[in-house]
Amino acid sequence: MTYTPTIYDWRTSCAPFDQMFRAGGQSIAGGLTTGGARTESPEPGGRAELFWSFRRFGTTQQNRDASWLASRMLNGNVLRVPLVIGVQLVPETDLTPPADLGLTWANDKPWSNKKNWRWNPRVAVTVAALKGATSLTVDMSDFGEVLQIGHVIGFTVDGYEFAHMVMDVEYTDAGAATITVEPPLRRAVTTDDTMQFRPKMLVVCRNAREVGTQFQRGLHMQFAAAQFVEALV
Repeated sequence: MTYTPTIYDWRTSCAPFDQMFRAGGQSIAGGLTTGGARTESPEPGGRAELFWSFRRFGTTQQNRDASWLASRMLNGNVLRVPLVIGVQLVPETDLTPPADLGLTWANDKPWSNKKNWRWNPRVAVTVAALKGATSLTVDMSDFGEVLQIGHVIGFTVDGYEFAHMVMDVEYTDAGAATITVEPPLRRAVTTDDTMQFRPKMLVVCRNAREVGTQFQRGLHMQFAAAQFVEALV
């Protein structure tokens, strides 16, 4: 029987102010040889990581949500987190969002840092790719060559969210883009799927015991820098 974990949404009031997404590592430390040389073991398609930093949570809502999140992280729960707007995502100005869309979360509220989310620009996958593949083709004719190396994109497949970094991209005159991504695709994608410019990902917190331990005079929580690793579901 396949185990399906319960997935919890990150609380929108507890937005980070700093973010870095790192594509899955290609090797793991293997120790030192007797001669002192460091060795590594290959790990193709290692899990992606997400690093977040936070300011102090000032409002009652933020502190209450942070308390809930601390327990979820400490319990090893799988969290659905959206990548916040930053240099690793294609800028909104390159994606021409509708002026009347009011880019909010589904609860009609932005992040606590006033950044919004509901608008989810996407393009069609034009060539299917298997699970484990690192290359796929999408239709970029609506936006042009705005997707570049270093951007992070995502997919929602079978109800699960995955984020990938663009490691290479080649465009054709017809507007198609062949993209190389890391980590590899976690689910097969078909021409019924879309590539998203505002990705989410499923994670667990790697350093949960350090994240939720900071209080100021017992009144305000402040998360330490959080290290999330991709949850493979």
